Amino acid sequence: MNDELRSNASARLKAIRAGAPERFPGETTMAEMAIRDADQANVLAHGGALTRCFAEIKAEPVRWLWPGRIPRGKLSLLIGDPGLGKSLVTVDIAARVSRGLSFTDGAACEPGGTIFLSAEDDAADTIRPRLDAASADVSRIHALESVRVPLADGTTGEKQFSLETDIAHLESALARIHNPLLVVIDPISAYLGGRADSHANADVRALLAPVAAMAMRSSVAVLAVTHLRKSPGAAVHRAIGSIAFAAAARAVWIVVPDPEDESRRLMLAVKQNLAAPTAGLAFRVEATGGTARIEWEPGGVTISADDVLGENITRDSGGALAEAREWLTDALAGGPVAAKKIQWEAQATGIAAITLRRAKKSLRVEKRKCAFSGGWEWYLPESAHAEDAQHVASQMSTFEQPVEKQKVTNGASREGAQVSDVSTFGDDDEVRL
Repeated sequence: MNDELRSNASARLKAIRAGAPERFPGETTMAEMAIRDADQANVLAHGGALTRCFAEIKAEPVRWLWPGRIPRGKLSLLIGDPGLGKSLVTVDIAARVSRGLSFTDGAACEPGGTIFLSAEDDAADTIRPRLDAASADVSRIHALESVRVPLADGTTGEKQFSLETDIAHLESALARIHNPLLVVIDPISAYLGGRADSHANADVRALLAPVAAMAMRSSVAVLAVTHLRKSPGAAVHRAIGSIAFAAAARAVWIVVPDPEDESRRLMLAVKQNLAAPTAGLAFRVEATGGTARIEWEPGGVTISADDVLGENITRDSGGALAEAREWLTDALAGGPVAAKKIQWEAQATGIAAITLRRAKKSLRVEKRKCAFSGGWEWYLPESAHAEDAQHVASQMSTFEQPVEKQKVTNGASREGAQVSDVSTFGDDDEVRL
């Protein structure tokens, strides 16, 4: 590149002396370009800051492994508590990539290869059976098990792969695979190396920058798996370790249990830098032949990751819940009411959907199909009428005053309410997660 820059600078200077036009449309002057090329050549030879003019950078579209969800050439993060199915999600993705099968949301998938780095699941008794259950073409999926290194006695030995020292080895392995598209690192914390502090922003950024650069050069999606930290907070801050993990990733997804169905899992967007906000997905873990696989549900889910993790529940846990209970009790006092009517009126009143669900659950509201309309309707069980007044009173602090009902106008809502023009209701008139 040094010789090329010198050659370009010399050619431009000769063109200027020969009377060539000094400025071309959309360019700096030839003299300026010659000086810049000469300066860049000097930087390459002797050191300094390398710059690149955006006029010389060709705009390119983002390439996707999973359109709208997991980009190629970038680092993505999949976070969640242990045992919820994160690793099974990576297996499902790799299986689809291996055969070029469309994703669960109907998005097209290019066929290609995958490399797994797995520190927690055995390749033989766990990952391979899962791949088979997902109908993967295992000839296109590879496990990076170790790295061979020279030893002091002149022989070679094996060591665990490290993001700190072995990115070049991973890149070489990708080059040996036909059309590599995906690298799974599960969990990323197991491959940080011995010197990096996973809680130090500077250490994590320094470690992940070469990973992102390798992903870009190889045009592969790097999907790193990690766990949730225990302390509460917004979803983007919940990846264990430094916030730099989420900051470096261009897409962050979280796997959480459905608050109303412990066997149902939700895969929700936490961060999407390169795409418009995307609906989440729901799945269940299905046992099959001594192993497990993902069974995706059709359609998307609209609840946010913060809602499920309890960020809004924390804000709503005092007066808002008590008020929602009181409102719902009044609304159902006269008997069964259409579920859709209750939900829309609650939303218009400024009661968040998740707060309404919690009030419904705490009041033990029941539902049934209406014989006339065929839709769902909600009603209070007989015991709830007698217990309600005492229960609502017990929820309030002695220092807390009852909140008067307020109507929302012109799109405004009470503090803590989540009013949205995106429907969160399913075909069964229940709030959809």
